[in-house]
Amino acid sequence: MRILYLMTEPLGIGGVQSDLLTLSEDLTKRGHEVHVAAMSGVLLDEIKAKGARHVEIDFHFRGIFAFVKAVRLLRRCVREQEIELVAPQSVRSTVVAYFALRLLPFGYRVRATARRVPIVTTIHNIHNPIHFRYAGAILERCADYVIFESHYERNRLLKSGLDEAKSTVIHSGIDTDRFVPGLRADSLEKRYGLDKETHFVFGIVARLSEEKGHRYLVEAFRRVVGRMPNARLMIVGDGPLLDETVRQVESLALTGTVIFTGLQRDIPEYLALFDTFVLSSTRESFPLAAREAMAAGKAVIAPRIGGCPEVVDDGVTGYLFESANVGQLADCMLRLAENGQYLQYGRAARERVERLFSRRSWVDGDEDAYLRWLAK
Repeated sequence: MRILYLMTEPLGIGGVQSDLLTLSEDLTKRGHEVHVAAMSGVLLDEIKAKGARHVEIDFHFRGIFAFVKAVRLLRRCVREQEIELVAPQSVRSTVVAYFALRLLPFGYRVRATARRVPIVTTIHNIHNPIHFRYAGAILERCADYVIFESHYERNRLLKSGLDEAKSTVIHSGIDTDRFVPGLRADSLEKRYGLDKETHFVFGIVARLSEEKGHRYLVEAFRRVVGRMPNARLMIVGDGPLLDETVRQVESLALTGTVIFTGLQRDIPEYLALFDTFVLSSTRESFPLAAREAMAAGKAVIAPRIGGCPEVVDDGVTGYLFESANVGQLADCMLRLAENGQYLQYGRAARERVERLFSRRSWVDGDEDAYLRWLAK
C-alpha cells in the first residue's frame, strides 16, 4: 500500500510528529510505502531515516492562493507517486484532500482497482472553538472515514455533524521497549545535582506555553516544598513562556529547587529522574507525555480535562485534579509523595499502558482501517 500522510504543522517537535515517526517506521517495516506531505522541520532527516518519503506542501495556508497551491501540489503528488490512500492528520488538510481528489474533475484513481483514493483522516485534537463548531460537518463531507485518538475528541465531533458509523477510536500507542521502568540516569543526576536517596523529584515534559499551565505547577510546588524541603521540580522543555516561568521561580524564591533543562530528546533518561510526573495543562486532548511517563513506570498527576481521564485512572495510576486549581494540585502532589503511593501507582501505570496503549495494537488498528478502505 502506498500511503500519503498530510500534516498541517511542520516536521518539528510535537505529538503528531512523534506519531508519524512511529507509523512511518512500523508501516515501512510491514512492507508499505509511506509518504509524508508537510513543511520541513528539525525531524525531516529522522522521518526519512524511518523510511518515509517527504514532499513539501504547506497545509497551514492563509488565503485562497495558498490554498489553491496546496490543492495543486497534493493532486500532483498523488498522481506522480500513484498514492493509494491519503491520511490527513487535521481538518484543514482533509479539506485540501477533498478538493484535490473529489471536487476537481478527472480525479486520480488507484491504478490497480480503478477506484477513488480513500481519504482516511486522523484527528489528534481540535483546540480552536471556531474550527470545532463546524469540524464534524466538514469531516462528514470531506473524509471517507475518521480515526480519533480519544473518545473525548470523537464525542465532541459527533455533536457537530459527524456520523457515528463513519468513525472509530484507535488510541495512539507507546513504545514500551523504549520507555521502561527502572532505567538509571546517573550522569544526569550528577549534572543536575540530584540525589535519589534524598530528593523527591516531580517532573513535567511539555512546551512552555500558556495552555500547559506551568505557572500553576510552580505555584503548587511552592506549597509542596514548604512541607517537603527535599522536593525538587524538573521542567523539561522550551517555549515562549520560558523566561516568564524563570522569573516566577525567582520571585517565589524557588531557585535551586526548580530545575530547567531546556529542550531534550532523550526523554526516557529524563523520566528516569522523576519520582512522579505532573501535567498542569488548561487544555489537553490525549496527552502523549503522560502516557510515556506511565510506560516508564511513573505515577501521573493530570487535570480532569479532555482525554486525561482516559489516560489516568484516578486513584489507581495517579490523581486527577480540577484544571488551574493550585490547591488541589499541591494536595495531589503531597499525597503521592508523603504516603509512598507513587511506587504502587507507577507499577499500575505501566500495566495500564501495556494493556491499553501499546504501540503494536495502535499500528495494527491503523493498518487494518487503511486496508479495509483500500479494499472498498
